[in-house]
Amino acid sequence: MAPLADTHVHLLAGLDDGPASVAEALAMARVLVHEGVAHATALAHQNPDYPENTAERLLAAAASLAAALADRRIPLAVYPTGEVMLSPETLDDWTAGRLLPVGNHRRFLLVEMPHGVFLNLLPVASVFRQQGVRLILAHAERYPQLLDDPALAAQWIAAGCLLQVTAQALAEPADSWTEARLKRWVKGGFVHLLGSDGHGLDRRRPVLQAGFRRLARWAGPTTADRIGSVWGTAVLRGQAVEIPSPEPPRRSWFSHLFGG
Repeated sequence: MAPLADTHVHLLAGLDDGPASVAEALAMARVLVHEGVAHATALAHQNPDYPENTAERLLAAAASLAAALADRRIPLAVYPTGEVMLSPETLDDWTAGRLLPVGNHRRFLLVEMPHGVFLNLLPVASVFRQQGVRLILAHAERYPQLLDDPALAAQWIAAGCLLQVTAQALAEPADSWTEARLKRWVKGGFVHLLGSDGHGLDRRRPVLQAGFRRLARWAGPTTADRIGSVWGTAVLRGQAVEIPSPEPPRRSWFSHLFGG
């Protein structure tokens, strides 16, 4: 198995609701290495709850973490990243340099919806794509409107969006409805990146293996390696990724018969 890439893990101590101390961040890094992860985001929220999380602050914290990892010979490469909450100011903030893209490369921006809101990503995704930037939707499985609408998900993907899914949601789906739709996403090519959404040792541990194994069970080892390793590593390094179009869900004989 190729080394895994965690494209969503909070490792910047004291900057958000992730690790409270450098010691906890380093312990999380050791967990990631034990999970087979070689590449991970050094991530913190960029939203109104954390107004002091400027791009410069996150970059400095990530550099300090990388130095601490090297000093302790923990073999984990970390990539400074902001988890950006979408707002009417997102484009202006990007233009002004206030948002930190994945790995500090201007190719991918990790975004999430505002709390309790589901937005249409197509307009903003199209504008970013014109600038050579692709949006990554963090923990995409949280949005049932998208999870239950393959046609909408396909439109967002065609506009350049990448869908990131949380490993724990794959390993232990919330219910049978969610499991069925996640399986449809995985088998149909709607899932592109894997993240732990790790926040600490006692809450949301940074684990990927169980989710990765579920990917392999549902779609085979080649697909699992692409999602869990190849594409994630490329995104963190700021490299281009070629994502095939997802397969439309198969229509049942009942749907064909009655024109559904």
